[in-house]
Amino acid sequence: MDKQLLGRVEWLRNQMNTAFRARNDMQHREVLELSQSLDELIVLVQLMKRPPRKQKC
Repeated sequence: MDKQLLGRVEWLRNQMNTAFRARNDMQHREVLELSQSLDELIVLVQLMKRPPRKQKC
């Protein structure tokens, strides 16, 4: 393989790796956001299921 072609292959490999890392970072952020939303929903459901507190006189 000549040097020019090898350089293009290396450049392409680098571009693919960069795109792959960017996609993984984006997916990781989305998973974190979904996890936080799920946590909030769980807390709301737990609060709704909790029996009302008796008030002290």
